[in-house]
Parts: sequence; C-alpha cells; structure tokens
Amino acid sequence: MSNPLIITIGREYGSGGRQIGEMVAKELGIAYYDKELIKLVAEKSGFSHEFIEDNEQRTSNGFMQNWAASSAYSNGFFSTQYLPLSEALFISQSQAIREIAEKESAVIVGRCADYILAGRKHTINIFIHAPTEVRVARIMKLHNIDEASALKEIAKSDKERGNHYFRYTDQKWGKAQNYDLCINSALMSIDKIVKMIVRVAQIEEEK
Repeated sequence: MSNPLIITIGREYGSGGRQIGEMVAKELGIAYYDKELIKLVAEKSGFSHEFIEDNEQRTSNGFMQNWAASSAYSNGFFSTQYLPLSEALFISQSQAIREIAEKESAVIVGRCADYILAGRKHTINIFIHAPTEVRVARIMKLHNIDEASALKEIAKSDKERGNHYFRYTDQKWGKAQNYDLCINSALMSIDKIVKMIVRVAQIEEEK
C-alpha cells in the first residue's frame, strides 16, 4: 500500500478509547495495534513480553527529551544496548510503529504514536476523554471494584501516561492542539463515536 491510513488513539483510562479503537479498526477492515504491539516489539527487539508490558510507561532519568535525539537512535546512529532499558524499549516501539505505518493501514492505541508519526500525511490523531465520574463508573463495572479503588486506578494511570508522554515528547498529554479530534465519550454512545471516526477516516481516504 503506497500511503496507508493510520489512526492513532490516545485515551484516558476508563474513557472507552481502547474499545473505540478496536471497533473502528473492525469497521474499516484495517489492522489494530494495542497489546498486539507488545508482541511485535518482543519479536523484533528481544525484550520479553512481560518486560514490555511492565515497563512501557515507565521513565528514567538522564536521557535527552528532544525528538531529534531519539530519532537518531531509532535510525541506527547509536546502539540501544548502551541505553537504559526504558529508553531502549521506547525506541524499539517507535521503530515498530513507523514500520507499521509504512506497510499497512492501522489503528494504533497509545504509546505516543501521534508524536512518533508527527507530520506524516494520511494520519488522523484522536484523543478520547471523559468526565471522572463516567470513567469511574466504567472501571467499577469492568473490573468489579469499588469507587475508591477506581479513583485510585485513574489517578495512577493519568500520572503514568502524563509523565510518559511528557518524557518523550516534551508536551502535555491530552493537549487538544496535538490532535485532530478530541472526543468526550460521555456525549454519545460508543457506536456513534465509532461511526463518526469511520466517516472522518473515509473522508481522509477520499483526499
């Protein structure tokens, strides 16, 4: 495919973003990468599946935050074997995301994909958010936990995702200017949100 369509989805925990991404991919008949990206990176990098899952949102000190540096690493100017593991993991994920974008249309969830593919044509960057009470209700139902536990999980996830995004992009996670669409998933049903994104994708493909 000469110019694959890529849809990146950043999302708040409990907003339904993962479900939306999966349904959009199914409706469009394109690939879907979330946990699937962990398997792909494990195969290409040598990191274990468990290590990636446990560490992909952790950060460490001492690495330059600008994209030029990480891009140089990802293009092979330096060996990742000399980097902290969290940095080497991020670069491996970045390489995998770029390779996906070169070969096939796909929905990619999280992992700073919007920033990694910044400036790429035929790319739609989306952020899914929702009011705290809506997220709490969804998490309580999904994981069968109480309100206090759900709030704790939200606070932890927001902090980790925000820190991770800032670490590698030097920008604020969820900032509207970084996305083509910011959607409050509490305003309409998941099905309607999916239909809206699919229509936007179809318009992009018609260009």
